[in-house]
Amino acid sequence: MPKYHGRNGAVLLAVNNAGSASSVANLSAWSLTIEQALAETTSLGDTFSSFVAGIKNATGSLNGFFANDADIPFDAFDSAEAVSCYLYPGGVGVAKYWYGQVFASNMAVEDSVSGAVTFTTDIQFTGGCTRVG
Repeated sequence: MPKYHGRNGAVLLAVNNAGSASSVANLSAWSLTIEQALAETTSLGDTFSSFVAGIKNATGSLNGFFANDADIPFDAFDSAEAVSCYLYPGGVGVAKYWYGQVFASNMAVEDSVSGAVTFTTDIQFTGGCTRVG
């Protein structure tokens, strides 16, 4: 089974609900976290805890270098509606990826005297995060 190097990863993000997703330029990293809520169902007298599965939640972040041609995360943040997002760990040519509708929930830009200007965008999936492949 093939393994992937992170250098080929890609993120496609739309800037509004009606638009198609485009590649986010100058990315240096992205992350995806999917959590499963658990409700405890342990009864008195049980010797081990028991649980039932609840609702899932997916969040992520996009990190990259600020540039004049890298407007997509900023435009998505300005959208009042959820936008399409595709996360490719092995590049857009690989059949394994995650997608869904997201809100850009946080935007940060960092400027330092000792480094490049960077940005971070946090994303919140709404209505599901689907794994393909």
